[in-house]
Parts: sequence; C-alpha cells; structure tokens
Amino acid sequence: MLKKLFFILIFCLSLNATSLSQRIVNIIGYEEYRINKGLIDYLFSNEADFYQRGVVNYIKIMEKLKDNGLLKISFNTPMDMTITFHINHDPIKSLKIVTNSLKSLGYYHYFTKELTYDEEKNIIWTINLKTEAAIDPLMLSKELYENRCFIFDIKKEGMTKWMYTIDTSNSILSTATKVIADEKISFKKPLKPYLLEIENLKRIDIISKPGNQWFPYVVFYDEHLNILKIVKENEQKRGIRINIPEYTKYIKIEDIYSLTNINRGLSVIIKE
Repeated sequence: MLKKLFFILIFCLSLNATSLSQRIVNIIGYEEYRINKGLIDYLFSNEADFYQRGVVNYIKIMEKLKDNGLLKISFNTPMDMTITFHINHDPIKSLKIVTNSLKSLGYYHYFTKELTYDEEKNIIWTINLKTEAAIDPLMLSKELYENRCFIFDIKKEGMTKWMYTIDTSNSILSTATKVIADEKISFKKPLKPYLLEIENLKRIDIISKPGNQWFPYVVFYDEHLNILKIVKENEQKRGIRINIPEYTKYIKIEDIYSLTNINRGLSVIIKE
C-alpha cells in the first residue's frame, strides 16, 4: 500500500506541482543549473513551447539542453550507475519495452538490484551497471516514445543515480510487424525471433523457405504479453498450420535450437 501511494504521489507531482525550472534542475543537477541559469532562462523563456496538452515534453526539453551543451553524461573514468524505473502499467510488457530500449542503446550488461510490483501493476525496477557515461536520457526517452511510453519525470541524484517515472498505459511493441487477414508476409534472415501483431484472427500458416531446417517454436501472447499457448516441434517442418488462441495480440516465431536453422527466412499467412 505504501509503495502504491508513493507511486501515485510521484505522478501527481510530475503532472501538477513541479515547475519547468525544477524539472531542468532534476535533469542536469543544481550546480550545472546555477552556473548556467542565465542561458537556461533565455532558452526556456517561452515555457509553453515545452508542454504538450498540458503535460511537460521531456524530449523537447532535453533536446534544447543537449543542443546547448547542458546535458552532460560522460565521466572521466567508469563509474557504477544506479537507475530506477517507476512504471505504472503492464509489468511484463513494460519491462520488455524498457529492456529492449536499453539494448537499442547498447546496454546489455547490468544487474537487477530491485524489482517489485503491487496489485495495481505499478513497478519499481532498479538496475546497476558500470559505464563511462550515464544512459543518455534523451535517447532513452526517444526509444520509449517509439513504443508509446512517455516520461512523466526524470530525476538525477548526484553523478551516479537517476530515476525515471514512465507511463506505459498506452504502450505498443514497436518491433512487432502488424499482419492483417489474408496478407502474405515474407520474412528474411532473422537477427532475432520474428514478432507479429494481429487483431482477432483465427489461424496462422507458417512456411519454411527452401534450404532451411526449421524446428518450429511459436508462442502466442495476449496484449499484456501473458503467454496463451506454446507450440514446439521436435521434428523438422516445411510448414505448419496453427489455430490461434482467443485474445492473441502477439505471436513470436523462431526455431527451438537456433535461428541459423531459418537463415533463408519464413513466410506467414494469417486467416480470419
């Protein structure tokens, strides 16, 4: 209950109580703000430009800071960083989006210090990593935005601690390929499992291209990334037809053993 109340408080403060100047202090630190206050006052003199529908536009703020050399994230030597994410919706899907965003920025090696969520699906995830530069908050915000996840608050605490408050209530998986009924899609050599997004479809036909040695592994998920069904085949297949479970939103297709078994790609047709 306390964690839930704390999370609600953070969001209320983000939306209503924090001035634009305080948000800038939270991003760059008080000392950097104090030294450059004159420039910052000039750059952000028209505060309305940095709000969108009454909500602060963090991407626009950080672009302005970065363009003017005020968003400094590099260190002289590698340092241990702690980053905490407060997330308000869909634990499984939200963590998938955030981890994918970190990978897109080149961050693979970190460990989880804390991961908790309550009955309302609010998440607190804290990670540690050693790096020569803090995670670029502008680039991370843009990666999240691609998945319809929006930054409500950013706080820099000293040199090595950051906190992000993120709204994922309208999130999507931007890496998923949308497929409509009766559309045939030909996929090339995969660098990672294929991920499809569908809506109220009933059957999927997957055809392995000549030269492959495909051992099917297909997972069906609902919109929250809960697993609905897994299909695995221990025998090599040229093609497979599967009835799609009700409520399926996403389908992952790969090979049980290795993606190299489908180097030549797959074709997919989905029926109503």
